[in-house]
Amino acid sequence: MRKPLLLAALAAAGALAQTLPPPKIEPRSWLTLEQVLDSVEKHYPPLLAAVQDKVIASADVLVAESRFDLSMKAYWEGDYLGFYDNQIFKSSLEQPTQFQGMTFFGGYNLGRGSFASYDGKNQTDTGGEYRAGVRAPLFRDRAIDARRADLQKALIGRRIADLGVDQQRLVILQLATRRYYDWVAAGRRYQIAQDVLQVAEVRDKQLRATADAGQIPPVDVTDNMRAIYTRRGQVVEAQRGLQLAAIELSLFYRDARGEPVLPPESLLPPEFPVMREITEERMKEDIELALRRRPEIQRFSAQRSQVEVDRRLAENQLQPNVDLTLAYTRLLGDRLVRRGPEDLIASLNFDLPFQRRAAKGRNALALARIEQFEQRERFARDQVTAEVRDAYSALVAAYQRAKLLRQEVEVTLELELAERQKFQLGDGTLFLVNLREQATFDTAIREVSALNDYFRALALYEFAIAEAISARPKAGAGQVP
Repeated sequence: MRKPLLLAALAAAGALAQTLPPPKIEPRSWLTLEQVLDSVEKHYPPLLAAVQDKVIASADVLVAESRFDLSMKAYWEGDYLGFYDNQIFKSSLEQPTQFQGMTFFGGYNLGRGSFASYDGKNQTDTGGEYRAGVRAPLFRDRAIDARRADLQKALIGRRIADLGVDQQRLVILQLATRRYYDWVAAGRRYQIAQDVLQVAEVRDKQLRATADAGQIPPVDVTDNMRAIYTRRGQVVEAQRGLQLAAIELSLFYRDARGEPVLPPESLLPPEFPVMREITEERMKEDIELALRRRPEIQRFSAQRSQVEVDRRLAENQLQPNVDLTLAYTRLLGDRLVRRGPEDLIASLNFDLPFQRRAAKGRNALALARIEQFEQRERFARDQVTAEVRDAYSALVAAYQRAKLLRQEVEVTLELELAERQKFQLGDGTLFLVNLREQATFDTAIREVSALNDYFRALALYEFAIAEAISARPKAGAGQVP
């Protein structure tokens, strides 16, 4: 049986190896996933660039609305050297509306001097002529016209831009989530490597003292040094992995100025969050949820609505153009002209191209594009369903693997403890103890990888069901004044 000094040394080292405690961090003093995602929403440049698509689309709406702006026109003309000496002033206001394609107009005319008979309409009484009226299409352009079609398409385009931003947002948040858990996993690997190294270093001091006392052969010290060098290499490798994960995470985690922040080791959480199991019944419900949420499906529907506007406009162009105009005029001042002083003028304007090939071609084009978008939307729905099922399958496999590895870690720890007790009783060797500790280390590292795979799969599953669309507020979009 070995000497008491050696037994005490190995017992101390064994106790350290069994606990492998995570770093002691006060609750909520570490970097959380929510903080990273908040940083992404506020400062991640690709997402902020995508948000500008909403501003651009709002500007397009403003441009389309401008075609319904109130317009004012004015005109002046004077003739001084000819046989007729006169001056003419004309002004008008015109307000197109979205109601039935109607346009309201009004104005004031003043004509002074002498006029030829063919210009008699330019002459007014001394107080001038006021007029007001309305133009209304009776067939073509009544239900829809080019101006209203452009506005409707711009409004749908703004919705499409929102959906495009949502799609990019989902991808970015999923990637940020995966980078965060990669960083957590790298931190856990680094901590485990440090703990295992510490076990060997503590044991080295005790073994050297025991060897100097002649109680164990020097080869045990040498064998332990081999383990120390191996484990130092593992620490260096794990540290490099942690540095790389921090650099990749810094692209998403930024300060108030939007500059990347390398998260220090002190902000590492002590462990992964608790895993949660998702049932197949929940998955089936989530498929329906995903079909309602996923932006690409809604995007195809919105694009089809845009083309539907084109189709209705093309059908509108097949109708005859019959415009009714009603105008009321009133002359004021001393009577100089024979017309008036009040007039109500009604007019009809008829226009119909016989072949109407342009309208027929646009209608056929719109129908074909509508069919295209219907088929694309159908396939997108099938694709989303397949993505949710695949993400669920990966999540279940990762969950089961992580649970099995947790059990494997417990078994390897028991074997390590048993091997250490055998060595303490003189029935084993330090070489076998080191092998058991290395097996525990390898299994613990695989467990970390399995946990990381689980949370990466969870991020993919939440992406597939568009969880971020409803779970988080959207990044702000600028508004066009």
